[in-house]
Amino acid sequence: MLIPDLTIGVSCLHYEWGSLEEAFARAADYGFDLIEFSTTSLADVDYARVAELSRRSGIGTSLHAWLDSAGQAVSDAIAELREVRAQCVTMGASHLVVHMGSHPERAVGLQRLADVCVIVAPEYAAANVALCLENHYPYAYHGLNELGGDPDDFLAIFGHVASPGLRFCLDYGHSNMAGNTEEFIARLAPWLAYTHIADNMGEHDDHLAAGDGTVDWPAALRQTIQTGFRGPFTIEFPEHGDPRRFRRFFELLQAAAG
Repeated sequence: MLIPDLTIGVSCLHYEWGSLEEAFARAADYGFDLIEFSTTSLADVDYARVAELSRRSGIGTSLHAWLDSAGQAVSDAIAELREVRAQCVTMGASHLVVHMGSHPERAVGLQRLADVCVIVAPEYAAANVALCLENHYPYAYHGLNELGGDPDDFLAIFGHVASPGLRFCLDYGHSNMAGNTEEFIARLAPWLAYTHIADNMGEHDDHLAAGDGTVDWPAALRQTIQTGFRGPFTIEFPEHGDPRRFRRFFELLQAAAG
């Protein structure tokens, strides 16, 4: 553990590895507590192997899936989330991170997602997997109509779904694009269960290393830790073969933790 009482993870998409064994070995060398795998990085046969390597190494796992639950029929979104839940159980993942999806009518998309979550969230809770909805780009960004750019989107869902299986993932880079990081932390703290660490210049999702953009990391991390949140703080910016890129974030987090 790099920082006592704090869980620090890394996205498998942001450092080099040639095999699952190497993915765990490199994460261990850095001192990470968790690896966030992606449904795009794992084949069907990999999930059980991930569980084995996780048990052997003591490094936890989470899963990131790119779904569009708000843009699908409710029955299709439920079926898809049940399939991914089974993958989480097989690999022993503690968290599943998903975006809300997109819809041209914001209220309609949010209600559709709430209808999905009211069914699947208790199933995730029973499986001991936290289904984490991640904040995303501002709704008007490039006409994508992505839900989750505003805390009110999440409160509409959480007000409808009272289950410990449904939680919030704060992506600091996405909230920096919307200029509402402080508001997200203050209003969503009761549901906060996961974070993504990446920086940008405030306009696009640049995935810069922490400290290379305009995110106020000392303030944001301090506010986050003061809520009682202890991680995972999961890095989503590339290593580029330079371990100093990761170490700088460790130092920022250590300073915020006091």
